[in-house]
Amino acid sequence: MSMEKHLKEFLVFQLKQKLGRIQQQLEPVEKPPPDLKILSYGMVIGYIDIVTEKEIAPERINKWKELLSVGNKLTILLPKEEKLKITEILWKEGIAEKVSIGTYEINLFLP
Repeated sequence: MSMEKHLKEFLVFQLKQKLGRIQQQLEPVEKPPPDLKILSYGMVIGYIDIVTEKEIAPERINKWKELLSVGNKLTILLPKEEKLKITEILWKEGIAEKVSIGTYEINLFLP
């Protein structure tokens, strides 16, 4: 398994714990991107796309546009260092105001 796949699995686990506290469930999407759909009492209320550094591509942005065009909410979870780059791309594409952006970073502290 690649490191990116492990990272995504870890992030999904953390998201499930966090959203479970507010009565929301996460289910994988059959054809990603996005990676997950957010459900509340069985109704889809949005989507989450977990992006790693190597996954930023025009095809992914087109998929985001498609999701947003039908009125879905989209949250993009990306590395903290990539936030500025993605925000600029979203503004250029005209979808920045419709997307929520979350970030993640991994810190390792050794004694």
